[in-house]
Amino acid sequence: MVGIVLISHGDLAKGIVSSASMLVPQLDNVTSLTLWPEDNPDEFQQKLEAAVKQADTGDGVFILADMLGGTPANRAMYTLGEKVRMMTGLSLPMLYSLLTIREETADLERLAKDVMAEAKEAMVDVNEMMKSGG
Repeated sequence: MVGIVLISHGDLAKGIVSSASMLVPQLDNVTSLTLWPEDNPDEFQQKLEAAVKQADTGDGVFILADMLGGTPANRAMYTLGEKVRMMTGLSLPMLYSLLTIREETADLERLAKDVMAEAKEAMVDVNEMMKSGG
C-alpha cells in the first residue's frame, strides 16, 4: 500500500487527517507533519525524511503539501524520487481521492494523474454552478 505523508504550515495537515477519518475510518499508513514559525527547517526535513522512510512499505510514498514554494514543500523536494511523489494544494478531496484510489493501484504515476483530475473536479464555484442550473 502506498504511504501518505501530509505536510503543512501549522495544523492544516493534521486537521485534514482528522477530517478524513470521518470519511474513511481506517486511515492506514497516513501521517502528518506541521511546520511552525519557530521550527528549524533542517529539523523539519529530518522529521520528514524519517516519516517518508517509515511510510514506505515497498509501494512508495505520496507527499501532499499545502503549497508550492513554502518551506514544507521545498524541504520535501529533497526526498522525491522514483518511489516518492509529491503534490501541492493539499485539500480534503485530494486526500480522500488518494485514499480510495490507492486501494486499486500502487502505480504512483497513475495515482498522481487520477488524484489531480479528481482534485480539479472538486474545485467548484457554486454560485456559477447554480446560475447555470447545475
